[in-house]
Amino acid sequence: MDQELWPSGLRVLVIDNNISYLKVMEELLIKCSYKVTTYNNVREAMSFIYGNEQTVDLIICDLFFPTEDSLLILQEVTSKFGIPTVIMSSNGDTSTVMKYITNGASDFLIKPLRIEELKNIWQHVFRKQIGAEHRKCNIAQHIDQLSYRTTTEATATLDSEIRENNGTVTDILDLRKSRLIWTMQLHRQFIAAVNSLGPEKAVPKKILEIMKVKHLTREQVASHLQASPKKFIPNIVQR
Repeated sequence: MDQELWPSGLRVLVIDNNISYLKVMEELLIKCSYKVTTYNNVREAMSFIYGNEQTVDLIICDLFFPTEDSLLILQEVTSKFGIPTVIMSSNGDTSTVMKYITNGASDFLIKPLRIEELKNIWQHVFRKQIGAEHRKCNIAQHIDQLSYRTTTEATATLDSEIRENNGTVTDILDLRKSRLIWTMQLHRQFIAAVNSLGPEKAVPKKILEIMKVKHLTREQVASHLQASPKKFIPNIVQR
C-alpha cells in the first residue's frame, strides 16, 4: 500500500452471503479508492485469509452465520492474524453489539452502510499500526483517535486500576486519587453503548447503565463523550 496516498489503496475484504448487497458494498468501497475483495461464502473467505493474510488490511463481515461460528471467526482473525474486523448487521440491539465489540470487533455498523461511514474505516487500521509501533518502541502511551490524550503517570498504574472478566471491563476500582485512563477495551464498551442507544438517546446516564462498570461515574462518561470526535459520534446531547 502506498503510504503517500493513504488511505487510498486500503485493502478491504468483505464477507456477505447477500450477493446483491455484496455488490453494493464493493461499489461504495471502490468509490472510497479502496482495493476490494468480496466473498459470499465464509469458508472460502477464511481460506483466502489464510493464504493471503499479508494482503488484507481490514475485514468487513456481515453477521449472517450462526453466532457461535461468527464469534470464533472474529476471534481468530483478530487474535491470530491481527486484522481489524468490522461487523455489519441490520440487528443493532445492545446485547448483539456488546457481544461482538467485547470479542474483538473494531466496530459494529448498522445496515445499510453509508459511504460516509466507509470513508472512515481506515482509522481502525491506522490505530493498529500506531499501536504496533509504540509497543515496539516500548513507549508507555496509549494511542486511540476515538479517545483522548493520556498521561504517563496514569498509564503506569493502569494494570492495577482496571478489572476485567472474560475480556469485559467490570470494575475500574477507586480512582479518586488518579485520572481514569480509557483502555481500548473500556472504550469499545463505551462505543458499543453509544451505538446501541443511537445519537439522540446516547446521554451519559444511559451509557453508564448499559456499560455496567463498577465505580465508573456519570461525570467520567460525560467527559469521555465530550472528548470523542464529533465526526465519529455526531449529534450527541451532553447531559
